[in-house]
Amino acid sequence: MIERDSATPPELQAAMRSALNDKPAPTAFDLLEAAERLLRKVLDSNCESRASALDLLTVDALVTQALEEAAKDPVMLETFPEQAMKRLSQ
Repeated sequence: MIERDSATPPELQAAMRSALNDKPAPTAFDLLEAAERLLRKVLDSNCESRASALDLLTVDALVTQALEEAAKDPVMLETFPEQAMKRLSQ
């Protein structure tokens, strides 16, 4: 899962694991929910701290991975991307 890309900085890998509560095999929905929670946290803090940068990168990485997971299933691929964008834009 997260460790699959050795080019991913260790800080980002750790932030993703933390956002996922160290869930070993997250689904596309798990990844999306973690991204939503973290995005809400960032937006509620008005992005006023430096930590917001890592949080935003983590949100991006979680959403990217969620879409990659969804793409493995042709049925999910038809609906998940639109669902994800709607959920993240609320």
